[in-house]
Amino acid sequence: MPYIHSLPSSVAFTGKGLLGYAFGPLSQKDLDVYYVEVEKGHDVFMISKRIARVYYILSGRGSFTIDGQKYDVSPGMLVEVPPKVEYCYSGKMTLIVLARPRWFSGNDTFTKWNPDVIGREADFVPDGSSWLRRLVRFKVLGKTPMNAFLRLNRRIWKTLPSSVTATKPMCLYGEFLHKLVRMQSVRSQAFSTFFLRNRPELDLIARLIESKRRGDRLQYRPRGLFGGVENTVGAT
Repeated sequence: MPYIHSLPSSVAFTGKGLLGYAFGPLSQKDLDVYYVEVEKGHDVFMISKRIARVYYILSGRGSFTIDGQKYDVSPGMLVEVPPKVEYCYSGKMTLIVLARPRWFSGNDTFTKWNPDVIGREADFVPDGSSWLRRLVRFKVLGKTPMNAFLRLNRRIWKTLPSSVTATKPMCLYGEFLHKLVRMQSVRSQAFSTFFLRNRPELDLIARLIESKRRGDRLQYRPRGLFGGVENTVGAT
């Protein structure tokens, strides 16, 4: 069990005004710890459903707006943000963030843009503001028919030949389906990443490459809407 955790080399999450790194995995399963480099601030105001967050300012200066009140912060200060309170932060700072319990999808509700990051001219579209959003979230007996509609379309799409799915009308329909999925999903910031963490897969790739001679071509052709990727062993 590791007791010491170094600063991760890969970014776990990004925003329009910040970069975040996640320590771990930690042995405390209900705790997240992040190192955040804030260039401008968090791009949206948000309300946490269950997660309580504590921010420690390592360097720089900025401000936190919590429950409608603005607080200036500087190095050495600690900011506690309880659940169910609207907040955001701005400035150029380096932060350590502790969150308990760990982040989960659906915890954060976004309410409006942060003008310090996005600009005052940007319009924030709240949930349920259009007829299409209301249609997506319409429920019958506690369930939305949109889920069955999207599952049916996914099955049909997989059976169609590429000569059909590549046509312009089908591409437009696919964009419409993608829009429905995005509108149905909860907009949230993922505070985790699995980039390059599948070690068995990386070991397999290494063994396959070792079996090839330098200069041999490797070709990957995934099944789906995207084309193949081709590379040369030893190429940079």
